[in-house]
Amino acid sequence: MTNVQTLDGLWYLAALSSDLKPGAMRRRILFEEPILLGRTKDGNVFALRDVCPHRAAPLSGGRLCDIAGVAVVECPYHAWAFRASDGVCASAPALSSEDRRDPASIKTRAYTLHEGNGLVWIYWGDDAPETAPPDIGLPATFRPKTVTVVDAEGPFDEAVIGLVDPAHTPTVHKQWWWREGAPRHDKTKNFEPTALGFKMTAHAPSSNTRIYKMIGGAPTTEIEFRLPALRLEHINNGRRRILGLTAMTPTEAGATRIVHVIFWDFALLDFMRPIAQSMADDFLAQDGAILSLQNENMKRLDHRPLYFGDADEPAKWYLKLKRAWTARAETGGFNNPLAPAALRWRT
Repeated sequence: MTNVQTLDGLWYLAALSSDLKPGAMRRRILFEEPILLGRTKDGNVFALRDVCPHRAAPLSGGRLCDIAGVAVVECPYHAWAFRASDGVCASAPALSSEDRRDPASIKTRAYTLHEGNGLVWIYWGDDAPETAPPDIGLPATFRPKTVTVVDAEGPFDEAVIGLVDPAHTPTVHKQWWWREGAPRHDKTKNFEPTALGFKMTAHAPSSNTRIYKMIGGAPTTEIEFRLPALRLEHINNGRRRILGLTAMTPTEAGATRIVHVIFWDFALLDFMRPIAQSMADDFLAQDGAILSLQNENMKRLDHRPLYFGDADEPAKWYLKLKRAWTARAETGGFNNPLAPAALRWRT
């Protein structure tokens, strides 16, 4: 694993289902590795290391085709073909008809994918998956209504800590529909450990956040963080629900792709989708901008973060979870080290 901050044995968001059209391929840099993502004509998603073992040409520059009814990716340099399903070489055309060498002894790495709710997850690990693919708690029919993508610079851990940091909200996020000009209030939130992280238990949303008033009824919100870098905010008013999902995936060295997706089943919101998209874009752009500003110093300094007060406890929890996950082989498995807690801060 090349990125020292990346946790293996877990699932990361690789793409949106809509990114991968049947018969098409897409090159991505994930975990500092070139990875080819594609979808066969039969509709199956696949991922291969985007490097031909022969002469290192990117397989994504070739074409997706069939050999004896099996989907293969053909290298653009010498037309070596690799099975989409497992990366095994199915053909090396330059071999003479008398040559008995078996191309199937050669392969490029294949990655395990899982597709659901319009999202494609990639398992980052060398062996069979040791964790189940993410279950985001929605029926299979739910699909993204808005999608916002920001490529941010800076250490991956700092980007993830931004997911669980409640104190930056009134400073970084200032929109009329959110809480611009609203005074800070004392807050007490209850937290519980979960299988791979922790959650802020269901509660009435902040009275100084205007957007929740647009939902109507008596909505509650529950916010969950899961390793490696997934935040889920479920909003429910008893009849309808909204899910705000934010997932982070390391890309190049010192860079992170942040994807924010909103799901809902409010028919009224369907008519407001362009407005909701614009609001989500503005909101996430503010997070990307502050991360870039922070990185201006962090790439020059060996800075040790200062954690101060209850609002910084979730950041410390993330680092504690990460250490426990990294040590799971020595400790006989992952045991969540967190305990229920009530945190207090002003926001």
